[in-house]
Amino acid sequence: MCGILVNVGSVGKDKFIQALNLQTHRGPDSFGYDKIDNVSFGHRRLSIIDLNECSNQPMRNRNERYTIVFNGEIYNYKEIREELIELGYLFETDGDTEVLLNAYEAFGVKVLDRLIGMFAFVIYDNLTKEIFVARDRLGVKPLFYTINNDGMIFSSEVKSILSLDGFKRKLNLHAVSSYLSYRYPIMNDTFFEGINVFPSAHWMKIDSDGQKTIEKYWDFDDKISLQKEDKGEKYYIDKLKELITSAVKYRMVSDVPVGAYLSGGVDSSIVTYELAKLKEGVVNTFTIGFAEEGYNEFSYSKIVSDLCNTNHKEILLDEKNYFEAMTDLIKVKDAPLGVPNEVPLFLMSKILKKDITVVLSGEGADEILAGYSRIFSSSEDFKKMSDPELEKDSLLSQKLSSKYGEDFPKSEIEHFLSLYQYCSSSFKSKLFHSNIDSTNIEKDLNEVFSFNFEKLDGESYLNKMLYCFEKIHLPGLLNRLDTTTMAASVEGRVPFVDHRLIEFAFSIPNHYKLKWTGDKTSLDTQLGSEMAENSNVPKYILKKSYEDIIPNEILYRKKMGFPVPLNNWFGNDFKDLAYSKIINGYLIGNKIINKDFFLELINNYEVIGNKEDIGMKIWMILNLELFLSDYFKKID
Repeated sequence: MCGILVNVGSVGKDKFIQALNLQTHRGPDSFGYDKIDNVSFGHRRLSIIDLNECSNQPMRNRNERYTIVFNGEIYNYKEIREELIELGYLFETDGDTEVLLNAYEAFGVKVLDRLIGMFAFVIYDNLTKEIFVARDRLGVKPLFYTINNDGMIFSSEVKSILSLDGFKRKLNLHAVSSYLSYRYPIMNDTFFEGINVFPSAHWMKIDSDGQKTIEKYWDFDDKISLQKEDKGEKYYIDKLKELITSAVKYRMVSDVPVGAYLSGGVDSSIVTYELAKLKEGVVNTFTIGFAEEGYNEFSYSKIVSDLCNTNHKEILLDEKNYFEAMTDLIKVKDAPLGVPNEVPLFLMSKILKKDITVVLSGEGADEILAGYSRIFSSSEDFKKMSDPELEKDSLLSQKLSSKYGEDFPKSEIEHFLSLYQYCSSSFKSKLFHSNIDSTNIEKDLNEVFSFNFEKLDGESYLNKMLYCFEKIHLPGLLNRLDTTTMAASVEGRVPFVDHRLIEFAFSIPNHYKLKWTGDKTSLDTQLGSEMAENSNVPKYILKKSYEDIIPNEILYRKKMGFPVPLNNWFGNDFKDLAYSKIINGYLIGNKIINKDFFLELINNYEVIGNKEDIGMKIWMILNLELFLSDYFKKID
């Protein structure tokens, strides 16, 4: 796990190294620099596999034709290494970097099909002067890039590009709007115009003349059609458990200690169980929470810890250390925080670093197995409101009108966005200053969802929802995990984001994911939000798979998420901090948000809609302010 930086074009060595060292937290163990022709390579290493110096980067192959910088882990590198040895390759290291470099020489672009892992890497061919760039299938590891007059820059973090490029920073308003609705920029954007996210599951070649070719090398939409052949519950249980065990086993590949986050929820409990089953010795597990009632899950994590006999640590936070850490984490992320629990994850990572360097996490199960029951159950609402026989004055019609308004959503996309957006387009139209063209920005953001829905034209609405969550929602979670762990020089690994598991999950018929219960009459008169976890079982096939192992009080309790007591704090320093930072800050001073509307929110939040909802929105606006006031001076 590392931080990488590549500059294609002219740049001084000292300036380049200074930009690279802004990522020291990503790789405190060693530093590397190389320059070939007009390509500068930089690497900060967090040693995980093959701790010897011979595995440091940048790395050249034996004949010095190829040079690589690589961030991530290739979990199946030992199998690929054996295949390469049979082809005549010799190795000087025991790590995965040399395997990846030789595999690229042997297989070219097709090497990507062989890899099980998380990765972002850049390879330079000294013979053809060609540059090859690739990112893993789901985007577990970050990669940003910019194209300038002199060439291109690739980096694990935006801050290194800002340091190197020197262009005038201009705020990307699409990213601001996307953040408010989806908690991060969804269009492969960053908050800086001209700096983009390299798309997951893609590779790029840049030839000696600077011509660029970019292609997608993987997707899973073709697996959905396999749902039509129902192979029976036992088949899916057996295969799912086999793949989860394999995914965890691969993510144990390490020469440093490995542990796990253990919240006491379904996903982290299963990961912890599999890790404890496979690992020799006691597993270190960690959970974090707040003293306020209802804001920690310590009792549940203890049940699983006792079951798996782990060395378990409970970490308790308070309001003071939360807000102190929030500003620090924004500077690591080069962006506002997307969800309040990023701070606890960061603080937990700093503590667990004393015991382990690699931590397994449960992200990704909800997206592939219909875990967000409130949203996925509401796919039934659209069917009901579209029914021409729906009686206008019926109880169901009244419920639908109360939730969606008298004018029901007219399309699946419109309905999905009404459920999924955190800040609605109507809220943002009031929040944004009148000089912001929020309507056209919203249209551009909606196109991202339309593209993914249209790709699954003819499939069920629930499948479209699941596909969008995997394509659009998951990247935000993975970015959160990467930021909060790497800020503490810890490597986060995610077994449920194994591409083999994802492909299989999308082949499972949806009635094994969201299992409906109760009599049909009651279902016909309930909204999705009423049915969620009362009349259905989300992630049914996953829970069923571990029913004889994990206690039912863990498997079948209602989903809690990872709450932070923002509203409990709102009458304290949180409200004062938000007011003082925002009222005379960047957002209002540069006419991005409407001052009067903000004052209405912060002064009357208890009577405007839902208190919890408004408290979260103010938290997001505060994050924006803290970020923008630090990274930008003014807008032209």
